Amino acid sequence: MKKSLAVLALFGLGIAACAPAVASKPYPNGPISIVVPFAPGGATDTTARLLAKELARDTGYNFIVENKAGAGGGIAASYVARARPDGQTLLFGTTSTNGINTYIYPKLPYDAVKSFAPVGFVAENVVVLLGNASFPANNLTETVELLRKNPGKYAYASPGVGTVHNLAMELLKHSLGLDVRHIPYKGAGPAMVDLVSGTVPLMMGGIAPALPFVKSGKIKVLGVANDRHFNDLPAGIQYFSDVAPKDAVSSWMGLLAPAGTPADRIEVLSAALKKALASKTLQQTLEQQGMHAAYMTPQQFGTLITQGMSFWKSAAQVAGIENH
Repeated sequence: MKKSLAVLALFGLGIAACAPAVASKPYPNGPISIVVPFAPGGATDTTARLLAKELARDTGYNFIVENKAGAGGGIAASYVARARPDGQTLLFGTTSTNGINTYIYPKLPYDAVKSFAPVGFVAENVVVLLGNASFPANNLTETVELLRKNPGKYAYASPGVGTVHNLAMELLKHSLGLDVRHIPYKGAGPAMVDLVSGTVPLMMGGIAPALPFVKSGKIKVLGVANDRHFNDLPAGIQYFSDVAPKDAVSSWMGLLAPAGTPADRIEVLSAALKKALASKTLQQTLEQQGMHAAYMTPQQFGTLITQGMSFWKSAAQVAGIENH
């Protein structure tokens, strides 16, 4: 964590400075970069690449994906916040970059709201509570009852401290008075390996990497943390909102431009995004990846981000990881 913070701090200089003026040239006048805040191969990266391909097909523009991982997505967000506001550099933002990070990284060198101009919502990731095949409970109600009867006996894995997955479980624990240890991993992959093997009995994670193991019977879905009900999930599956209405989370992905990007360029990008997300092929492909695609206007997306800030501040406080 200290290393990540040190790296992030290097980008702190200059973000508040005025961005250079945008020359009046045809738009776009070159490749449009979509900067992904995490390493290649993960759900965020895969979604961004699928979207970039669809955008390029629809518009004829050249969309390229750049990965700038580090500091919980802060490296990429800082990079885009400092970029020339001409619509040529976009952030593939997430709940972490434009929400959670504000409350877990001290002296974050960008403002999650003010440093960006929203382009549009892309998709929501399905966040689930998973159990090893041998875990005694088979649904969320049974899981809560079991954990209440056995305080301190069980532990859950997550892809890391401060992730949506970690905070979702900490909120549930807080609301229901559950005593469950958190075992943070460096990514979903290692956590999933230990869940499948039975090294850990529970895990909070995304649905996509879990599906092959769910289908083979090695793990099971106990509950869904999102506030959106997903039609492609099994009938009868329970949501966190069923047992703790205030603790549902939204794990979203979306496009943002640097603050100051001209409104007409945001409109061009938003229209392209709307058309891309209307593609049935893209929708179905994302569903197979555990994503639910949906279009929002820049204004609607901006409201989502702004309204989520207080929620994530409270979640970080509950988890005991809020920066001071």
